[in-house]
Amino acid sequence: MHSRPYTRSVAAGVVAAAALALLPATTATAAPAPVAAAADTCRGVSTVGLYCGYSTSNAFAQRGSKGANVKEIQALINETTIWPKQTGKRLAVDGDFGPSTESAVFWFQWYYGSEALSDGMVGPKTWEMLRHGKR
Repeated sequence: MHSRPYTRSVAAGVVAAAALALLPATTATAAPAPVAAAADTCRGVSTVGLYCGYSTSNAFAQRGSKGANVKEIQALINETTIWPKQTGKRLAVDGDFGPSTESAVFWFQWYYGSEALSDGMVGPKTWEMLRHGKR
């Protein structure tokens, strides 16, 4: 009768070992480069245009603005323009339209639009360029 508990213990151990063997092995790997992630970060949405997952709103934004629509602006500039390559830095996607975001918006408007559009504020024309590219 002493063999039965032993058999159960061995069986439980075998089942546990088999379950562990089925788990994927985890190894430390480097995070993918931001450029590689860009394709997965901002996708086209038929009703909005490009969308990075923060906001579908095209609300007016300027220095001092805060919120999800500012995060969307920051992510769109990071992921769909050459801003990070030209400046060597990415915008913090923090939802705070501060001096760095304002500089990036000025640059975006000048580079992808025209000098006449460069006011550092994101209104309908800038949203159109961010979401759909230059038309």
